[in-house]
Amino acid sequence: MSLIMKALEKWTGIALINLAIVALLGFVMRCKMIFSIPFLDFKYTLHAHSHFAFGGWVTLALLALTAYQILPKEAAQKKIYKWLFFGIQFNAVGMLLSFPFQGYGFFSILFSTLFIFVTYGYTFVFIRDVRKAPVARSVKLLSIAAVVYMALSSVGAFTLAYLLASKSSNMYLYKDAVYTYLHLQYSGFFTLAVFALLLHYLKVENKTTWRFAQLLNASIIPSLFISYLWHYPSDIIRGIAIIGSGFIVVSTVYFFLIVGNLREAFLTLKPTAKILITISMIAFVFKMIFQALTIVPSLGTMVFANRPVIIGFLHLVLLAFITLYLIGHFVQSELMPHTGLAAFAIWLFTTGVIVTEVVLFGQGLGFMLMTSIALATWLLLAAAACLFAGAVLIAITRWRIGANLQMNYNELKTFKQFSQS
Repeated sequence: MSLIMKALEKWTGIALINLAIVALLGFVMRCKMIFSIPFLDFKYTLHAHSHFAFGGWVTLALLALTAYQILPKEAAQKKIYKWLFFGIQFNAVGMLLSFPFQGYGFFSILFSTLFIFVTYGYTFVFIRDVRKAPVARSVKLLSIAAVVYMALSSVGAFTLAYLLASKSSNMYLYKDAVYTYLHLQYSGFFTLAVFALLLHYLKVENKTTWRFAQLLNASIIPSLFISYLWHYPSDIIRGIAIIGSGFIVVSTVYFFLIVGNLREAFLTLKPTAKILITISMIAFVFKMIFQALTIVPSLGTMVFANRPVIIGFLHLVLLAFITLYLIGHFVQSELMPHTGLAAFAIWLFTTGVIVTEVVLFGQGLGFMLMTSIALATWLLLAAAACLFAGAVLIAITRWRIGANLQMNYNELKTFKQFSQS
């Protein structure tokens, strides 16, 4: 087992434990909505849940994969990456332990700020290394743009911190800061990193994939202005938002074009990985359609005032698109098992994702039609239980197989030494 593979197994294994903790917090919050839990502050727990999901799960998993799978061996083995991942995990845990008790307080803001500076360090080091790497230009563009948007998203975070520290009542700026951060993370960092990993793994590079990478990257900044249409925007903001919506539509068309190019390589994937990545890509298409449609004034106004739809969209991206892709990628890269108990865990988690999305968007539709789903709260609690149980079992089976692989590697190493003697 190479040093790079061992490092990748370690950090992705830790990321999966973090996913289980994120799912636990989600389950606890769903319980809080039904049962009385007086010692639990829902808002503070929500902050811990979201920050740890971004930092401890998605960021750690995506950055570990981009460093250890996209970069060449001599670059990926640099000790700086080990320390950067340690910094990401340390500060993510710091946010996890501080937000539930103080919300946006001294320690939570301190760990959040340190986390951002660590990601700045990763951005600098990774771009320096990947520019020299012999990887496809589509992968290079997507991976560089992904970490750049990760760094740029801190503009929203720092603006939000300033507003909270100054106790500002500017609700417009507050929401715009939140939407800026979320957009640059979701549509920028998360989305581009996923496609960089997918195209690199499938080893497909041609004019269509290059044009898709260009268009997807070009859509990020102008489509950010769609997020500003919730208040009363100027004609300039609406004009840029329309351009962004156009880029989204065209890049989605190119996505369908590259599907044909990827088909042959995609068919070689493991069955479990194939299904998970297919669901992930379907979620990506829905994400793009929903974003493009919010340019319609009447629909956009209705959506931005509809909390279940907003929460459903955020979970569509984070769970259905990003998380299911990552689990599928782990399975295909042999970073986790996909049979027996592991298969049950994966499908239990996937069931939780699907039920969550169906109920949340069903609630959103009910909000528009002035009706409600009587069992929605209980269905969401059941879905959260599936997510938590599935994530815990995934982490357990991942670490169990990792321990077995390490044991076999040590036995093989001992046998070779004995044979040579």
